[in-house]
Amino acid sequence: MTFERKTLPEQHYLYVDREASFAGTEIADAMASGFGAVFGYVEEKGIRPLAMPMAVYMEMPAGGTMRFRAGVLVGADDARSAAQAGEGEIKAGVIPAGDALTTTHIGPYDTLNETHKAMWDHMKAQGMPDAMPVWEIYVDDPGKTPPAELRTQIYKAVGG
Repeated sequence: MTFERKTLPEQHYLYVDREASFAGTEIADAMASGFGAVFGYVEEKGIRPLAMPMAVYMEMPAGGTMRFRAGVLVGADDARSAAQAGEGEIKAGVIPAGDALTTTHIGPYDTLNETHKAMWDHMKAQGMPDAMPVWEIYVDDPGKTPPAELRTQIYKAVGG
């Protein structure tokens, strides 16, 4: 597994808050619900997504519950417009500019935790201060790509 440290610009995104337990299909169901809401809004407003769907984690899971933001990267103007409109559960967020460690997970979503652990272990071994957020961009459509071939870009903020 290869890790790369990158300096990233500020990134704007639209999202909905979701949470799920680690039981059964709850995470997949919460992700699907969140992406449906965000992409429905994006389509309705004529907003051009800048990437595939993403999940942003602002905190580490606690007590068997995972809280996340299901969203998509968009331009700064689209994010500001959505924030000002304040429609329903759609919110605008910003991933601050700064350093992040990144890698690409290849395989089923249920093994993403193994890649996350390897990334955290690598950061610790390299003496990199960790920070939040952590985010994932789901490169491939799971309806069209076999699970063993799914690509997920994982990013983890590096503390200053």
